[in-house]
Amino acid sequence: MRRVTKKLLFTIFGLLCIGLYCEFLIYYVVVVQCSWPKLVNSTGPVLKAFILADTHLLGPYRGHWLDKLRREWQMHQAFTAIINTHQPDVVFVLETIVIGDLFDEGEWTDDKQFNAYVERFYRLFPVPQDTKLHVVMGNHDIGFHNRIRKRALQRFIELLNAPSVQHLVLRGSHFVLVNSMALQGDSCDMCVEARNEISLISNKLSKCSKDNRFCEFHGVHYNYSRPILMQHFPLYRVSDSVCTEPDAPPLPERNKLFRLKIDALSKEGTDFVIKKLKPRAVFGGHTHHGCLLKHNYGKIDFLEYSVPSFSWRNRPDPKYMLVSISPNEYAVNKCGLPMEVTMIASAVIMFLCLVVYVFRIKTLGR
Repeated sequence: MRRVTKKLLFTIFGLLCIGLYCEFLIYYVVVVQCSWPKLVNSTGPVLKAFILADTHLLGPYRGHWLDKLRREWQMHQAFTAIINTHQPDVVFVLETIVIGDLFDEGEWTDDKQFNAYVERFYRLFPVPQDTKLHVVMGNHDIGFHNRIRKRALQRFIELLNAPSVQHLVLRGSHFVLVNSMALQGDSCDMCVEARNEISLISNKLSKCSKDNRFCEFHGVHYNYSRPILMQHFPLYRVSDSVCTEPDAPPLPERNKLFRLKIDALSKEGTDFVIKKLKPRAVFGGHTHHGCLLKHNYGKIDFLEYSVPSFSWRNRPDPKYMLVSISPNEYAVNKCGLPMEVTMIASAVIMFLCLVVYVFRIKTLGR
């Protein structure tokens, strides 16, 4: 085999290996570095929840096709790596929860386009048969409160099985998933329905906390525990200036004042949902950045977690959360994904090493 042929074949093989690592294996290398948090004092069954937010799949109007293809490939590979790496054993149940803004242009699409949107979402984020996927609607999915078309709300509920308020009992732990845009405090049909449903859940949980005979959900008996609230908007806060996490918004963006009912829930909406549900933890998204806040509403103490965006379009270091939950305890690990600069640097360094090695290959003869 002549030297030039040898170099050509080795170059092709090297480029294939670089592509395999940078477009597939790197996600596993990073994901495997994060693990499920341990529960110290758990006294009941344990649920494992994989939580992500703000995937913002591009629709038919915005963005370049190459950007759409690249970001969706990245999210698909990352999601697949997470599911394959963090599969729980038979003792546990895995739940996958997407907290709002699944789509970037859901509010503007017609029914045909939205149907294609939903099919693409399920194709990009496939889950095993024994894993459940729950979604919470965001403003980019159906629009902000004053822009929501009735049909946009209805089709999201139907196609993604995601009503404005959901009460789930999973492995003995309670979850309430809420449409943030329905907590505006006015008399719109969506808002009235959501408040009524939250009040019903509140009454049910209150009765259960006082008398175990009332603890029944869809024919299954359960014990009372404070619920975990999941919704897209952050709870009421003036700005992100109170956020001190490493992935909090950069300055001066962190000090920018929030527009209530657009960037965060109103004070009235927050007071209502907290006093009714008395959550032990709250998870949200929307800001695309991380934040951890401790709240105190009288005797109701809890932590609020803002989940950073899962998309490389929104931040250079997407994140997700692994949460271990039992009826009396929970623990959270925030996990990172490969940074764009890391992937590029890895490809460049590996390519340079390949070039140097190829040019040093000696003639091996025929």
